[in-house]
Amino acid sequence: MRRLLTPEDVRRLVFESIKEIEEAQSKLNLPICPNLQETRRRLRDGIFMAEPIVGDGGYQMDYGLFQPPSTIILDSRLPLLEEGLLHYSVVHEVIHADDHTGGDTLYKETKRHILEEHEAELERGMRIVTENGGRVYIRNREKLAELWAMQYVDLYVHYRTYIVLREQGTPRLEHLWECLHGEGPITARLLTYLERRRGVHYIFKLLTERVGRCCLIDLLRECEDIKKMDMGKYTI
Repeated sequence: MRRLLTPEDVRRLVFESIKEIEEAQSKLNLPICPNLQETRRRLRDGIFMAEPIVGDGGYQMDYGLFQPPSTIILDSRLPLLEEGLLHYSVVHEVIHADDHTGGDTLYKETKRHILEEHEAELERGMRIVTENGGRVYIRNREKLAELWAMQYVDLYVHYRTYIVLREQGTPRLEHLWECLHGEGPITARLLTYLERRRGVHYIFKLLTERVGRCCLIDLLRECEDIKKMDMGKYTI
């Protein structure tokens, strides 16, 4: 497809992606979208839009947007951009929709965990926010915890998107993954790095059995510990 998207395209692509997610989680026996049947039912009456993505609201990435309870918007220019990005964006927004169907448990429990277990990090974070004039946007620790929780959730949405596309054999997926997440210390590549060391089922255990006991801070520390262990092996 080398033309601008239409709302009819978005609806069709959403339901094609639901089928792909269903197949992937069945074959891999992983809870990629544990609420998928209810999500499908809700989206049957959903709103689908194709337009340039601007502004805030909902769960947003560069080219797609999910707005609760059942609106999915895709950037109309997606078919003209990077190969695979359209497929990636559709699956990404369907996974966000499924998380919402499930009550946004990962977000809520991660926020609670940050507030209860990471007071020192929140205090240090608020000092940095204040020094950089960010108190207009992040007024207190709770707002900062919300931001960190959403960052953690979005890493997992990106990772689950990657798992679905990898199972589908999406062309040039590794190139697309590098383009989307190749820079900075806090990217979804943390999870693919951890997968290589711990296995895919360990990553999903953090989503299920350990929900509310882990956040971005813990994830960064675990990855750093692994890297230190590796460095120790090479220096012995």
